[in-house]
Amino acid sequence: MKTIHLSIDELLFSFYSEGFFEQGISIKEAYFPSLQDSELKLMLEVASRSLLSKNMIKEVDNQYRLKDEYKSFIQILIKAERTIKASKHLKNSNEEESISLHFDKKEVYSHKVLSDNQVHSISKLSNDEIIPVITDFFQMKSLENESDVFCQLTSQEFEELLEDVSQNSATIHLITDKWVSKKGNTKSILEFLHNLFNRRGKMDSLVSFTYDAQNHPNLMDIYFLIPGNKGLWLITRDNSQNLNVQKVDEVSISNLVLQKKIYSV
Repeated sequence: MKTIHLSIDELLFSFYSEGFFEQGISIKEAYFPSLQDSELKLMLEVASRSLLSKNMIKEVDNQYRLKDEYKSFIQILIKAERTIKASKHLKNSNEEESISLHFDKKEVYSHKVLSDNQVHSISKLSNDEIIPVITDFFQMKSLENESDVFCQLTSQEFEELLEDVSQNSATIHLITDKWVSKKGNTKSILEFLHNLFNRRGKMDSLVSFTYDAQNHPNLMDIYFLIPGNKGLWLITRDNSQNLNVQKVDEVSISNLVLQKKIYSV
């Protein structure tokens, strides 16, 4: 795994260096909306010196450009064929943490932000490192090869269940009484309802995108994950648009990451 770390101004310089001016302008407007042209020029000069000290740029025709071995780290952020974004809620916080996997025909890169979104960490992954990025992010341990679906929900039932557990007046007894009568009194269902109730319906996610000719994202698939006391619960949508609940397993993660099946949502 090869990793680079870029500050916001270094990333901005890199976008401009590679000719991605639209993305560079978006970064500028998001982080430095009141920055004047003269101030932007100075910022880019400082960023170039910082990248020079990292040995990441070279002089070409009296201008600094990224070295060839680093160009793909920036290009993948703009020209990926598909992306998988993993997101999770942080404990005792309303904040979320995320990491993205960007795929093109031959290579895969991970991308995450650090230090209060001020630093971008981009890593080039080998094939063997792709799945572990996801399992480590969600702290998935000792996954079964394949687990059985123990509960199926229609879209309407799923929305109703989430509304039930998110109500401040809800109690676990009310939740279990209602949904056990609908879905059965099994150990897995009871554990799942308890874990979903404890998180008040907050779910982590794995989302898969592809991109059109204008680089606009198209949602292809989404998995919901709920941490439990004995592992993670996984909610997927099948080709009938029903939602299946099971324990996270190696096969389900591989299916999404390696794009073996896609069900639109």
